[in-house]
Amino acid sequence: MDRMQHEGDLGLMKYLQVLSQLGFFILPAVIFGFFVNKNISQFFHLEKTPKITVLLLGLFTIIAAVPFSDWLIYQNNLMKLPASMADLEQWMRIAEEKAAHMTNLFLQMDSLSDYLINIFMIGILAAVGEELLLRGVLQPLFIKITKNAHAGIWIAAFVFSFIHFQFYGFFARLFMGAILGYLFYYTNNLWIPIIVHFFNNSAAVTYVYITNTPLDSTNLSEIAIQENGGLYAIISLLLVILGLYVLYSMRQKTLLVRK
Repeated sequence: MDRMQHEGDLGLMKYLQVLSQLGFFILPAVIFGFFVNKNISQFFHLEKTPKITVLLLGLFTIIAAVPFSDWLIYQNNLMKLPASMADLEQWMRIAEEKAAHMTNLFLQMDSLSDYLINIFMIGILAAVGEELLLRGVLQPLFIKITKNAHAGIWIAAFVFSFIHFQFYGFFARLFMGAILGYLFYYTNNLWIPIIVHFFNNSAAVTYVYITNTPLDSTNLSEIAIQENGGLYAIISLLLVILGLYVLYSMRQKTLLVRK
C-alpha cells in the first residue's frame, strides 16, 4: 500500500512538473512570440535546420564544459556567508538538499517507461521550454535593453540559474546558461541550444538509469579536488572558449547565416 501511494505521489509530482513546464515556460513564450510575430518559427529562429557541423560543435562545447562546471560546483559549495547571515545560509543548505532530494525522486526509474517519461519531462520539455523563454524571448530583450550582447546573454543566464533555486550549483548553471546563450547568439538558430540542452539533460537521466546511481551520490564535485582537478578545469574552460570562438569565426565569415 505504501509503495502504491509512493508511486501515486511520484506520478502526481511528475504530472505537476509537466504542467509547470507548459504553463510557466512554453505557453508564455509562445503567446509572447505570437503577439510579436504570428510566424512563431520565424520569431524563435526555428525555421532552418541546423548544420550538422554546427550542431556537433555545440555538443563538443557543452561536453567540454563539464570539468569546469564541476569545479564551479565544488567552489560554490565552499561558499561561507558571514556569521550574521547564518540563518540565510542554513535556509540555502536546506533548500539545496530538498531540491536534490526532489530531483532524485524524479529520477527513480524502475522500467523503460519511467526512463522514457523522464526523457520527455527532463530532456524534451525542459530543453524546449527553457530555451524558448530564456534564450528565445528574454535574451533578445535583455540585449535590446542593455544594448550589449554579452550583458544580455549573461543576464539571461543569471535568470536561468536563479529560477532553479539551487544555490550551491548556481555558478555552474550560470556558466552553462551563458554557453547556451552564446550558441544561440552566434548561430541565430534556437535549435542549437535546444538540442544541446536536451543532450545535456538526457545524458544525466541516462546515466542514472544505466548505473542506478542517484545524482546526489555521484560526488561530481570531488573531481575538482583530485590532484589534477584544477588543470582539468583550466583545459575545460579553454576548450569552451575555443568552441565558442570557432562559432564566432564561422559567423564572421558568413558560414553561419544570421538575418
